This record gives sequence, C-alpha cells and structure tokens, in this order.
Amino acid sequence: MAYLKGQGATEYLVLLAVVLIIALVSIALLGFFPGMASDAKITQSNSYWQGQARPFSIVEIRVNATGGQGTVILQNVEASGTYRLNQINVSSGTNNTQTYFGPGEKKSLLLTGLPTCSSAGGVFDYQVNISYTTPTNLNSLQYGSKNIIGKCI
Repeated sequence: MAYLKGQGATEYLVLLAVVLIIALVSIALLGFFPGMASDAKITQSNSYWQGQARPFSIVEIRVNATGGQGTVILQNVEASGTYRLNQINVSSGTNNTQTYFGPGEKKSLLLTGLPTCSSAGGVFDYQVNISYTTPTNLNSLQYGSKNIIGKCI
C-alpha cells in the first residue's frame, strides 16, 4: 500500500514538471523571435487603419529610413459627400495641403518632419491625427485609436 501512495505522488510531480517545461519552452520561443511580435502589431495596425478608421483610412504608408520623409495613401471611405482634408499629423510629421476627397477616392500625400528610423527595416510607431471638413462644412478631427506601425524602407 505504501508503494501506491508514493507512486501517485511521483506521477503527479512528473506530470507537473512536464507541463512546466512545456510552458517554459513556449515562453522562451516567443522571446527568441522578437520580429514576430512587431509583425503582429503591424498586422493589427493595418487592419484598423484599412478597415475600421473613418472617414479616412490609411491604405499604405512608406517611411524613409533617413531624411524624415514619407508618403501616405489616404482614402475617403464614406459613401457620400466630398471631404476636405485640412491637415494630417503623423507623429511630428505633417502635411498641410488642403485636399478634397470624393467618395472612395484615394490620394498620395507627402509627409515631412517624421522622426528618422534607426535603419531600413526598422519599425516605426506613429500617432495619427487628421483634421478635416465634412460635406456639411463642419470642422472635425479623426484620432486614431491605434498608432500606425510599419517598417521603414
């Protein structure tokens, strides 16, 4: 009888050790691949800015690794009315050109004054604010609930 009680306790400890080892290996693998974490953030950011942001979505953004410049492709995702873009602020970079966007229209804009990336392939993480005028002449601001995240070129 004494062997049965000891055997059950030993089996429990062995199974607990196996579960802990699997958990530690999983955590270590996630820690050893830091690129995967940034890729997941980029995917989430793109999903928000291309599908949920209104009235302007960011279809694409390209940031130069040096020089503090980039381009952004904006789209008016509203079905009716022409919106006037007054200003777009991406981190410290801006574009002050007043541009009109018809329903569904896309335009490429130059951004200047962006923080420089550490290198090509480095990850940028910028806050985005868009000032615009609605078709009924109301001035409004679009604040991104997620930052725009991507890789420098």
